[in-house]
Amino acid sequence: MTIKHFAPVATAAFAVALLAAGTASAQQELVYGNWTPPREYQNVQVMPYMFAEIEKETKGAIKWKLIAGGQLADGKTTFTAVKDGLMQAGLGIATYVPNTVPSLYTIYSTVILGHNDVVAATGAAMEVFYLRCPSCLEDFRKINSVPLGGWTSSAYLLACNQPVKSLADLKGKRVRATGGNAELFRVAGAVPVGATLVEAVGLLQRGGIECQHGIADWLRTFGYADFAKYVTDYPLGLTGPAIGFVLNRDTWNKFTLEQKKIHIKWAAWMSAKLAIGNFIIANEEGLQTVIKDKGVQMVKVTNPAEWEAVLQNYKKLERDRNIATGKEFGVKDPAAIMDDYEKTIVKWRALSKDIGRDIDKFQAVLMREIYSKIDPEKL
Repeated sequence: MTIKHFAPVATAAFAVALLAAGTASAQQELVYGNWTPPREYQNVQVMPYMFAEIEKETKGAIKWKLIAGGQLADGKTTFTAVKDGLMQAGLGIATYVPNTVPSLYTIYSTVILGHNDVVAATGAAMEVFYLRCPSCLEDFRKINSVPLGGWTSSAYLLACNQPVKSLADLKGKRVRATGGNAELFRVAGAVPVGATLVEAVGLLQRGGIECQHGIADWLRTFGYADFAKYVTDYPLGLTGPAIGFVLNRDTWNKFTLEQKKIHIKWAAWMSAKLAIGNFIIANEEGLQTVIKDKGVQMVKVTNPAEWEAVLQNYKKLERDRNIATGKEFGVKDPAAIMDDYEKTIVKWRALSKDIGRDIDKFQAVLMREIYSKIDPEKL
């Protein structure tokens, strides 16, 4: 795309941003810009309710406006857009900008194998992030932001435009994967492509990639099921956390202490709602929907042992790779962060058994174990 062709697009995007900022100022609204599709779970089931409750509890003093679909920033530019005040908050994914939030990226790139306990992984990731990873929070201070709430994914699956039953079928295929997952597929003989979730749609449609690596519900919400009809029925590890509310620090500093506490409480609810509501319940429902409506087929692997061997071989390499990458990006002791995360998951797996699929109970445990211990004035 030439500069001549790009200019009108950039100008239009800038005009939308100015309009949103002007509207926010005139109506006393703050703008949450999300790069995921408008129909995606977070935009439909989570943020509207959360914003309504924040407005109610602040007696109308704080109003949030959701602008979804990447109108203000995409997954890679969200951190900059929030830092500069183009929008007051957004969804942050560390793997798109690893050098910007390298300590969080260290957690995100630690792929969890052997179970699909989203509740445990989410609780553990957020506990380490907030309570025992000062560099995680310092990275956000450096970009004029405050991180509120987060969650991990469920175990990822491989969805392709052709059946992939064996490692031989996977060899040489281009797979959208980022962070530790990219290295996993490199070990498996595939070619990882570091595209965002939104970019993957066009790549699948144009043949730029053959496979998408992610949760089952994305087949529905991002539209991957239109092009990737074959899901390999083998869990390939879960990752995270995403930070659901990357908030401009200048905006945060204008809140009263009570308003900050309200946002923290609802950040805990958001974490619980996304982890259970999206990555467990909606994930299961979404898979059944695309099987029924889009003709998606589940493909059994011919030799599970060879897939397990790949996962274990990757795990042997992961530690050294994450330590090297973390240090390259300025993380003082990435090994300590990884060790703490995997150790803390053991604690949260015990808590998860009692939480089950109860979102309110999960919020309460998150508040007790993590969010109640955060000093809003020092965040």
